[in-house]
This record gives sequence, C-alpha cells and structure tokens, in this order.
Amino acid sequence: MIDVNGRRWKIGELAAATGVTVRTLRHFHQIGLLCPAERSAAGHRVYTGDDVRRLYRILALRELRLPLGEIADSLDGGDLRATIGRQLDQVERRLVGQRELHRRLRGLAEALRAAGEPSIDQLIQTMEAMMQAGHFTPEQLARFRARHAEMGQEEAGGWMERLSGLAKEAAAQAERGTDPADPAVQELARRWSEAVAGLAGGDRSVVSAIYGKIDAEGAEAATKGLLSTPAWDHLRRAFAVGFAPGA
Repeated sequence: MIDVNGRRWKIGELAAATGVTVRTLRHFHQIGLLCPAERSAAGHRVYTGDDVRRLYRILALRELRLPLGEIADSLDGGDLRATIGRQLDQVERRLVGQRELHRRLRGLAEALRAAGEPSIDQLIQTMEAMMQAGHFTPEQLARFRARHAEMGQEEAGGWMERLSGLAKEAAAQAERGTDPADPAVQELARRWSEAVAGLAGGDRSVVSAIYGKIDAEGAEAATKGLLSTPAWDHLRRAFAVGFAPGA
C-alpha cells in the first residue's frame, strides 16, 4: 500500500501508484463510490489519504466479487457482516453446483475412455448440472432448450449478434460517461432488455437467472467477454433510473 499521510494525488498519479486504471477511477466517481472532494489550485479534483484508504477498501471488497452497489452501502454505514454473509451463501451454493458438475464431467470422461462416446442421458445430465452451477434450475434449462429448439440455430445466433452490438454500444456510452438518464442510454437499455427477453423466450425467471449469473460472476466472466464490466454497470444504472430489466 502506498504511503497516504498528507499527500494529494491527481487521478493519473493515483492510477499509476495503485495499478487501478484512470477509467476505473472515473467510473467509481461517476457511480458515487469514490468521489474526491478536494481540488487543486488549477481546479482539478485531487485524492486525499482518506480517499486512497477508501479505494483500498473498495478493491479488497471487489476481490470478494461483491457488487459495487453493495460495496458502497457497506462502506457508507451499511451492515458489512450481512453483505459478506449473503455473498458467502451465494458462493456456497455455487460450490455445491460445481461439485455436482465435476462429478458429471468425470463420469463423461470415464464413459469416453471406456466406450468412446457418452450416452444421451449422460450428456443431458451434465448440461443440467452446468446450468444449475450457473444459477439456472432444471426447469429453466428445459424451457431455455425448448426456446432454442423452436428458434433454430440461425435465429438464436441473430439474437446473440444483436446482444453483442448492444454491449458494444453500452461500453461506448460508459466510456463517454453519458448520463444513464439520457434518452439515448434509456433507449439502449430498452433494446438490451428486449434482446435478453427475446433470447429467453419472454421467460422472466430465465431472464432473472441470466442477470443473477452476471451479478454473481461478473459481467465478463458470465458472458464470456461479450459484456464488459463498465458496460454492465452503465446498463444497471440506466435500469435503476427508470427502466426495469426484463420488462
């Protein structure tokens, strides 16, 4: 940790000293998570020792995969023990799913070694375990598979291309720092929500599971890089302003 006693940092200096990107620091400022109150003689915002200490707390909690909104609440007088407890419960549920998935995959590997090809039942069971490990119930998996069978590969691919384009738009809006209440961002949030609902066949429980997976695992990990963390945070802020996800 850098020495914080009595020093002041411009945003670029703090980024270089801590290894946090300027973009991330600006994003933390935009969402009210880390807002330097002091200004230099030239009018630039500067970070104090207290700001740096808060930044290190933010980074420590982010390593635990806590959502940024819960980090803010915890640092601003919320119940940190309750927040950590909820995160621990989620991790323990995922571990149960991952252990089941591990067991299924070992069975498939052994079947491949013994017979050269796993049975259809084994494949389906493994798919179910994968979805359960990823926050989906078997019923949601069945509905999701039925929806994809109904759409066909070409239509499903079209929905994914549409989501990929919208994710890039959201990343660009986040980079520009566009206000989430701006009509362009609100329209983007509406189109994103419609695309996710379309891919899920309008099934609200599947949409909820998709968003739950993104929140729990992080946008980039949950979507295999399709949706960046700044893009997802910007969409969530747009939803919070006046647009409900999955509506």
